[in-house]
Formats: sequence, structure tokens, C-alpha cells
Amino acid sequence: MEKAKRYEIEGAILDIPVHWDERSQQYLEDYRGLIETPAYTPEGRPILLTIEDACRYSSPAAGEARCIDCGSCAYFRQPHGSLLGVCHNETMRSGAKPAQAEPDAMKEETI
Repeated sequence: MEKAKRYEIEGAILDIPVHWDERSQQYLEDYRGLIETPAYTPEGRPILLTIEDACRYSSPAAGEARCIDCGSCAYFRQPHGSLLGVCHNETMRSGAKPAQAEPDAMKEETI
């Protein structure tokens, strides 16, 4: 049986595989499965790694100059001691439709 660390995050249960790392002499979590097959809370909110690149809907958290990753975003809620967290931006919620892009104001016109 493969070793795993179990997380309960906002009603979602995730079993993250762990493997022994000789260099660090400790078990490390393997997030490849979560990256390949995204997980969601029962409310449809995405469960993400704090180090994932910030999306176009991000907003800097208090004390942050800008968003570079999920961990620096005001919408990201991360349990203590975990690299996982939940995005609370309604646009990112499963089933939510993204807003239509604004028409390009710099369209080229033929004269």
C-alpha cells in the first residue's frame, strides 16, 4: 500500500502520496496527481497549491504588493502547515462562467 497524507480541506478529503527522499531524509508529498486531475471542494471551489501562478482574477492579499502566486492572493485560503489551499474567487468556482473579455479598444480600422 502506498503511503499518503490525508487532508480535509473545506469538506474535501484528499490523499496526497508521499515518498521517501534520500537527500532530505524525510517523506515528501507528491502533488503530481492533484496537478494532473484538479480537485474541488463540495461547493465547487478549486483546491490549489500555494505556489501555482496567480490567475487573471487575482487580487493582492494585505501586505502584498502584487500577486505572483496563489499564496499572495486575497482569495486564497490556506490551512496552517499545508501547501494546499482553496480559491474563494467566485469566477474560479466550478461551473462559473468567466466574464466576457472587453472588446479591444485599439482595433485597427481600414480607411
